[in-house]
Amino acid sequence: MSPSIRFSQRLYAVLLPLYPVPLRRQFGNEMMEVFTEQIRDAHHKDGWIGELAIWCCVASETLSTVASSYAQIAGISVISTLAALGLTCTFICIASGN
Repeated sequence: MSPSIRFSQRLYAVLLPLYPVPLRRQFGNEMMEVFTEQIRDAHHKDGWIGELAIWCCVASETLSTVASSYAQIAGISVISTLAALGLTCTFICIASGN
């Protein structure tokens, strides 16, 4: 495994504690597995550009999901709706190849 993939895995592991505990308990291992698969595939296909694209998606998704999760815990549905919109935009960006 390349050093950049190992570094990405370690960095992603640092981000996981930002997620609420219930979400991490239920999905943490799966999130790490999916991230590792995505970063490895992107690296093999497009090198560092592919890795950068994955990190752009991760940053957007992390911000949206963390904001949405904590907002739901606090009972703030407006922020949750905006975060969901951000995830939708991220999905559209990925689907269009940008």
